[in-house]
Amino acid sequence: MHKIHQLTDDNNNELKIGRISYINVDPVYYLFDHEPIPDGIQVISRSPAVLNQMLSNSELDISSVSTSAFANHSDQWMILPDLSISCYGKVLSVLLVSHHSFEELENQTVLLTEESATAVDLVKLIFSLKGISPEFQRGKVKSPPDLTDSHGAGLVIGDAALKHQWENHFEHVWDLCEIWNHMTGLPFVFGVWAVRKSYAQKYPERVSKILAMFKRSKTEGLRHISDIARRTAEKIGIDPDLSKIYFNSMYYSMSAPELECLKEFFFRLYSQKIIDKKPEVNFFNR
Repeated sequence: MHKIHQLTDDNNNELKIGRISYINVDPVYYLFDHEPIPDGIQVISRSPAVLNQMLSNSELDISSVSTSAFANHSDQWMILPDLSISCYGKVLSVLLVSHHSFEELENQTVLLTEESATAVDLVKLIFSLKGISPEFQRGKVKSPPDLTDSHGAGLVIGDAALKHQWENHFEHVWDLCEIWNHMTGLPFVFGVWAVRKSYAQKYPERVSKILAMFKRSKTEGLRHISDIARRTAEKIGIDPDLSKIYFNSMYYSMSAPELECLKEFFFRLYSQKIIDKKPEVNFFNR
């Protein structure tokens, strides 16, 4: 396998890459975990919300980011082709939990995490399309006791969604990807890999090289998906079979259905006034 041994000509101009600190991106970063990281590259792992802000502040050059973050920065960022964090069916790691039906959540408090802009916007969009107006508040739901009787519902994402038996504590557990699938017939794209336009214009060859590395890394990751699932189960303490189901439900392409999802999601966010400007879907191409 061809390796990139050095990406930059000097140590003062490292390529800074963001990595979402959730297990769902592990297949795309497989080679980053199993081979020495090439000279001139720094990988920074944070929550999606932190990476979104870091890329916006030019503290990163390339990063996996929330789809909604790209919607808000499409004039400044470009999507790297052939990469996404997508699912069709139950994603298992993006849940809305409640003791009440959707209709009963009118004017009730719904806790929304600060960790993922896409999941938050998807919740707001689903309520808007259903014509239901709860009171949204920021807050973390990491375990069932975090949602008290004063809360109507809560958004649970990432490892926390996988680590607890939420259906044993709440009458209603909605998988948001599944709701989107039923509404649109499309897969849902939770995240993309984005590069700052200014960086891509200045260093197109570097971006091409790291894109090639990402693609090789993804290919190797998917070849070793069973091993990734087993290691993940041990790392975060979940059932190995659940981990395997989870990783088999995810895929990482950016083909016609995923592109159609981006366009539909962005259009609906804009038409429902959840975002202020209509995004453009721009790809890095060299």
